[in-house]
Amino acid sequence: MSTLTAPTPGRHFTAFLSAAEETFAACEQQESWDNEGGHLSSLRGRVIRTPDALLPYAAILTHYGRAESARAFASMREAEAFIRRNTPVPGPRSTLYDRAAGDS
Repeated sequence: MSTLTAPTPGRHFTAFLSAAEETFAACEQQESWDNEGGHLSSLRGRVIRTPDALLPYAAILTHYGRAESARAFASMREAEAFIRRNTPVPGPRSTLYDRAAGDS
């Protein structure tokens, strides 16, 4: 025979997360992004700044045939590194015009 226990005072069921639970979930999501898988699914990226946000810099990635995606960062350096890891390296540029005027 099981015994029923009374709910603890001050705690009740809610479908919404507390601020601490939201922060913990955001940290877990951030850790899952640390390994992006090594694939280059983006065409290009750019960094935007939102001064009022908790994480003020965002990397916006443009994808092949999909909507753009955004990810927030604490510093511009982190956002730029994320873009470098997830976009293709540009091909070598032409050196045709990188000569003195008299060289042929």
